[in-house]
Amino acid sequence: VAPAAPGLFAVSGGTGQVVALQESGCCNSSTNPARRGEVLVLYATGEGQTNPPGRDGSLAEYATLAEFPRPLLPVSVLIGGQPAEILYAGAAPGFVAGLMQINLRVPATAPTGDAIPITLRVGEATSRSGITLSLR
Repeated sequence: VAPAAPGLFAVSGGTGQVVALQESGCCNSSTNPARRGEVLVLYATGEGQTNPPGRDGSLAEYATLAEFPRPLLPVSVLIGGQPAEILYAGAAPGFVAGLMQINLRVPATAPTGDAIPITLRVGEATSRSGITLSLR
């Protein structure tokens, strides 16, 4: 059993356009690309053990953000090979245990285009290749 096996959600399943909410509240796409410096919300699974431990089948509902389960292992994201600033990585509020929400700031040095590679790392494990982000 691996300590973590991160996987980002993609629009069409296993590869391609990442499921990402932008500051506008809408989805990232080639017709609605993110901007450098913008805050994005990503969703993933496979974060491994959390503190406090997740409760199978329960919804992530806590009184304060500090109480939400967070991965024990470090979380990082690369966008076009550039490290993003992680603002939050933990349980997705209102969703079932095991869904991780990652709020990040797109690096100012990230390349632009319709299919910029995006990689999630939890501990030593990385998400699969082939997940992309549209960025202008």
